[in-house]
Amino acid sequence: MKKKLISMLLAISMTAVLLAGCGNSESAQGQSQEKGQEEETKGAEEARKDETAKESETDGEDEGAEGEKEPENDKEDMAEIVVGWMSMTPLDESKTDGVEEAINKMTEEKIHTHVDIQWYDPNTYAQQIPLMIQGNDKLDLIMYTPVPGAGYTSFKSQGQLMEIGDLLKEYAPEIVSMMGNLLEGTSTKEGVFGVADYRDLSGAEYILMRRDILDQLGLTQKAETMTSWTEFEEILTEVVANTDLAGIGNSDAAGTVISTFPYFLDSDSFAENRSFDNLGDSYQFICVDEKTDQVECYYFTEEYQKMIQRARDWYQKGLIYKDAANNQEMGDGMIKNNVFFSVAENGELGVEALKETAIGYELVCKKVADAQINTNSVVKFGFAVPVTATEPEAAVKFLNLLYTDADVVTTMAWGVEGRDWVRTEDGMADYPEGVTAETVLYHTADFLNGNQFITIPWAGSEPDLRQKQKESLENSPVSKYLGFSFDQTGYEQKITDCYNTGETYRKVLASGSVDYESTYAEFKAALEKSGIQDIIAAYQEQLDTWLETQE
Repeated sequence: MKKKLISMLLAISMTAVLLAGCGNSESAQGQSQEKGQEEETKGAEEARKDETAKESETDGEDEGAEGEKEPENDKEDMAEIVVGWMSMTPLDESKTDGVEEAINKMTEEKIHTHVDIQWYDPNTYAQQIPLMIQGNDKLDLIMYTPVPGAGYTSFKSQGQLMEIGDLLKEYAPEIVSMMGNLLEGTSTKEGVFGVADYRDLSGAEYILMRRDILDQLGLTQKAETMTSWTEFEEILTEVVANTDLAGIGNSDAAGTVISTFPYFLDSDSFAENRSFDNLGDSYQFICVDEKTDQVECYYFTEEYQKMIQRARDWYQKGLIYKDAANNQEMGDGMIKNNVFFSVAENGELGVEALKETAIGYELVCKKVADAQINTNSVVKFGFAVPVTATEPEAAVKFLNLLYTDADVVTTMAWGVEGRDWVRTEDGMADYPEGVTAETVLYHTADFLNGNQFITIPWAGSEPDLRQKQKESLENSPVSKYLGFSFDQTGYEQKITDCYNTGETYRKVLASGSVDYESTYAEFKAALEKSGIQDIIAAYQEQLDTWLETQE
């Protein structure tokens, strides 16, 4: 069954969508004249014909003049959509205007749609997009992300997403064919509410380290061959003792240093660490034991406790960035700005080349845990149409381009060709002469924009990177819970209460910046009071019912 699933994912159908136009025709009516009036009106009729001929000549001249304005008339009929887009780093209009212009040259021609793209950094995106939907602002297409508050589960549970199953069939049949059973991860019995990015969905957990610092301290070989957190701690100790850099910092805006979701990284040996299925929970409460099918609270597991204990130990030793709990900037940006030496975060095959171009330093990337294709994979990054959409058809047409048009997705990833990137002789993308990672106006990630497999790879990647990424997708283990979707009806308030409780405690625990024993006990008690056990019980009941239908 799993092999069948993967085969369906990789069978991309390039079905053409034909747009049929329609024209209007007019009919003319004649009027008969009485015989007695024929001679009397003949002169007047001739005069009328002469005048008509003159008017026709004038009309022809006017039509020629209007013909020059046809693009403007076409533009008046053009659909206009507003798209909410999350970038990994802050981007101002001086950087994005050229990209938006390049995108619109394509969308206006191909789907007769003008796209207003509004870029936000992760923290602002999580605040702004929900407010725009609540305020009924013009918003036609959004990204769902792993950032709490801007996740698929969050949007869906608050009734903020439009059902798009029929729209996909009509305006994006390629997506339906391409995604196959993956659409089940963003569907309920009511229909389809989102589309996951089409990429290497397995991913893995990596430690990213600056190679220049490792070379300087003679630690490169040790970093490349390390197999445990103990060895990594020894490297961090040397870095902190001999540089002005923080050893390791937060990978996100939630203070995360080691306890990255959805991974259990509690074992000292990297080989024993693992990922888990969170059943699509973007609030980061849920995990499930695949051996027993038992749903648990992530924060109550022994694995989570061991991870935050290690973070506390490292913080007390001075190895963790002191302000990790409050830092709103992603770890990549802090490495680029010469603050962190390293960060632990999720990545995919080819992560080293991708991160090096974004950060501007050569890196050593060490895998510390493998992943699987699961519900979290599908609801981590993707797109949805919010209920505020006034042009849902045009939004889905644009969405289809993000999955089928290499020029569109490459522009969204790397920016304006010739300004931000150029094509190399071997078919890669690279910076133009004189442009670097520090000076480029626009450069994002290739996995955020729809179909990663048709995005031109960045220079430094292996020539067959996309093929290997597809093979990784095909060969990755698939969770038996893929397709399960939790119905939050009746639990919205308790989920909100537990999420707010998590916001109070999660950052300080994950960053190691508070006393572990007393603060963790408070956190656990607060979650119990907020109703976490009722949420766990509801997940368990629905999962049990779903599993019965899979037999």
